[in-house]
Amino acid sequence: MPEIRQGKSEREFKGAFLSFFRKIIPYFLPKNQVVKTDLVPMEEIDKVVCFSNTAIGDTLFGTPVFRSLKKHFPNKKLIVVMNPKNYKLFENNPYIDEIILYSGKTKHFFKALTELKKINPKLVLALHSNEPQATPLAILSGAKYIIKLPNDKNEFNKWHTNEIVSKIEGEHFIKLRLKFLKWLGIEENDCRMDLFLKDKWIEEVEKVLPKNKKLIGFQIGASTISRRWFNERWIELGKKLLSKYPDINIVLTGAPNEKKLTDEVESGINDKRVLNLAGKFSLGGAAALISKLDLLITPDTGPLHIAIALKTPTIGLFVAGNPKESNACYDLEIHPFIQKPKTCTPCVDKRCKYQECMLQITSDEVLEKIEKMEIV
Repeated sequence: MPEIRQGKSEREFKGAFLSFFRKIIPYFLPKNQVVKTDLVPMEEIDKVVCFSNTAIGDTLFGTPVFRSLKKHFPNKKLIVVMNPKNYKLFENNPYIDEIILYSGKTKHFFKALTELKKINPKLVLALHSNEPQATPLAILSGAKYIIKLPNDKNEFNKWHTNEIVSKIEGEHFIKLRLKFLKWLGIEENDCRMDLFLKDKWIEEVEKVLPKNKKLIGFQIGASTISRRWFNERWIELGKKLLSKYPDINIVLTGAPNEKKLTDEVESGINDKRVLNLAGKFSLGGAAALISKLDLLITPDTGPLHIAIALKTPTIGLFVAGNPKESNACYDLEIHPFIQKPKTCTPCVDKRCKYQECMLQITSDEVLEKIEKMEIV
């Protein structure tokens, strides 16, 4: 298991720090510290630091990079900066040697910097970490080579080792992560995500699941309102499934803060074959629960990516998100999706307060997709 470093200080910062960082700090950073090159001389590198400290799905998208780094450079230490909210999912990853915790928030910036300076990294791959913190964090830690993609709109791109790279619309997020490796002399096409479950997570889930039943998971919640399907549609689908297939159980998955949503769906379906397990397990246990399902129906959110990593069949529900970028890019036969066009121009996505576009997806359409997969 990798060592976990959390740092010692708990300094608080005000929002003005962001403006200060953007306008003042760059003038004092050593402009010649970071080397511009098409190929990092890996013989100089004894450790690789990857920044992947945002959401669960974004960190899962980086796991093919971790695996490839260890395959090609087995003697170099791999250190990953992760979010304190989800790092436990990755403690068992055999390709990671050490984890540093960073929330990505300004108030925790110097706490993370203290830990990074102890390591004194020469190479940082900023796989998925938000600005204005990510690049300055890498620079101030002493990095000589900093790779960040895309960076065409990044205000700190003059400190990036790589040239200006723009986002390609429709490019899968995993394939974007794998592009980072080109600056290390690696051509990698294996997109499979890794998620290694602990035995104790599996055991706690097995205690509550019924035996010899088909388990159809409903992931009700999502990271943003814009990606949620409406509860009344989940209720319609649940009633139709249970009426037509008496030997299945519906499992409601989700985090503790999604319990209000799952309670409403459970009450609406009103059937003893509905197992409301949202918030019942640790984060690792929630992943283990997904691994035991025969199918997970889910919007574009973290549990979708967990299921894909664990080879659990899924049906993804998309409007605001782009399945070409975030649904499975492998095992496509067990990860179909339903996509509808955006109904608002422009789509405000994360700022949406009422996801009317998701009403285009009907319960009959999802039921038909389930039956085509021959799950039930």
